Amino acid sequence: MLRPKKKLHKKEIKEDALVTRYFQTRQFYDHNSKTVNAALIAVLALALIGVLMARSRRMEEIKAQSALGDALQSLYMNDTASLVRKMDDVAKKYAGTRAAAEAAFYAGNALFETGDLKGADQRFAKVTDRHCKNPVFRASSLAGRAAVAESEKRWPDAARLYTEAAEKNADLFTAPFYLKEAARCHLAAGDSKSARTVLETLEKKYPESPVKQETTWMKLSM
Repeated sequence: MLRPKKKLHKKEIKEDALVTRYFQTRQFYDHNSKTVNAALIAVLALALIGVLMARSRRMEEIKAQSALGDALQSLYMNDTASLVRKMDDVAKKYAGTRAAAEAAFYAGNALFETGDLKGADQRFAKVTDRHCKNPVFRASSLAGRAAVAESEKRWPDAARLYTEAAEKNADLFTAPFYLKEAARCHLAAGDSKSARTVLETLEKKYPESPVKQETTWMKLSM
């Protein structure tokens, strides 16, 4: 006489499945232990390299900020030649750090004030071309390049750079000022249509900006 089959409960089925999965996993590991171990070692090595690189970058940034602080002493002493030399050293030695971009900006600003437009533009370009993460220095460097173009009466270039400074850093308080300058440069180039477009953008994006009255007068004068 056949005995009735024992009915398996859900818990037993689940446990049986877990045991089966365990032995399958163990069997796979036994057959591929070298490959699995090599993969684990590779993952751990990459993680360790990432930690060491992050620590190295932090240390480099600390050193760069310290060098930048030392260089700024020349700014407070109004020693332009020393300031530019030291800032150029920081920008070169610690390239890729936040401090290096700031140093390039300070050097560019100092050279602009002395009338060295070519040198100033080269320093400002180091900030903008290397994708500086600091929005203030990035916008200021674009505006610096615009000011260089304006001084050389390259009005369309100046307008474009002022507009870029505003658009790429739209949340900064300087954005409406840059748009106003862009419109002014368009007018200087005789391009009233572009000037009006910029002013309309300014009024739409920044209806309560500090330059509201100026922009109104500029539109009336066209």
